[in-house]
Amino acid sequence: MEQRFSNPFQGAGTWVRTCLHCHTSNSDGGLSVADTISRYSSLGYRCICITDHRMVSRASKHSGENLVVVDSIEVGGNPDVIGIGVEEPPDPNLPFDSRVSELYRQGAFTIAAHPTYCAALPQDYLPCEGLMAIEIYNAYCEEAYANGVATEVWDMLLGEGKRVWGVASDDAHLNPKKRYYSHAGHAWVEAWVSELSVRAVLNSLKAGSFYSTQGPKFTGLDLGESPSITCSPVVEVRWRTRGSTGFVDRPTGGNALTSSELPDWFRARDYVRIELVDQDGLRAWSNPFFINE
Repeated sequence: MEQRFSNPFQGAGTWVRTCLHCHTSNSDGGLSVADTISRYSSLGYRCICITDHRMVSRASKHSGENLVVVDSIEVGGNPDVIGIGVEEPPDPNLPFDSRVSELYRQGAFTIAAHPTYCAALPQDYLPCEGLMAIEIYNAYCEEAYANGVATEVWDMLLGEGKRVWGVASDDAHLNPKKRYYSHAGHAWVEAWVSELSVRAVLNSLKAGSFYSTQGPKFTGLDLGESPSITCSPVVEVRWRTRGSTGFVDRPTGGNALTSSELPDWFRARDYVRIELVDQDGLRAWSNPFFINE
């Protein structure tokens, strides 16, 4: 039986390197809003979301012809939540579902922040209809506390039928007074956008038209009759679905892989997602592609 998957990358567009989680001196970061934006811009980022704790730093005024800055927030509370594209901060003392609902009401892209750091369980997120994504990799938490990876929580949510995207971020503070000096440029999202604007970025994020990475790149995604990808040189392409089925594609003869195809025997359950692993152990994660009924 033929399997066909949803494809969020239809239509013309361009890849935009996007920071979804960073802090400035308005909360516990080490640099001003302007200097934080300058740091990210120097690294090739064209979209920067300033997510200071419990406040919306009015940063969008720093947008320019080749840069869009999105007013955003890390709300606080446990589990914590991030809102991308907001006007006002929700009350951090509200229950998680209520905080997410308030962000959703404002039109935000909602992200469960660093789930493993928050010791969150899938049941904390399952009832929350307004939750759009979870942070599957947080560079600061991974480097400082060894708890920045949440792909298992993601797979459990997907296995329960909850359609959430996965995002990677720095959670950069750029502050030497922090326990770990968290840098910019360790993890980000590549968003496929029709134009460089807040509206286009939010539409891309909400549609899942992006992938997350520490460096490796998806250069092509074909989700037709025989799903396949092309990518920057990697040592593994990992195909994942619900349950026991999985496939790890590795190069032969010491060469790197730059393409991979889903094997005919691979029968996806509900969705398939793809991870890239390069020779330095750096990863990239596609969003799940759901089986079209």
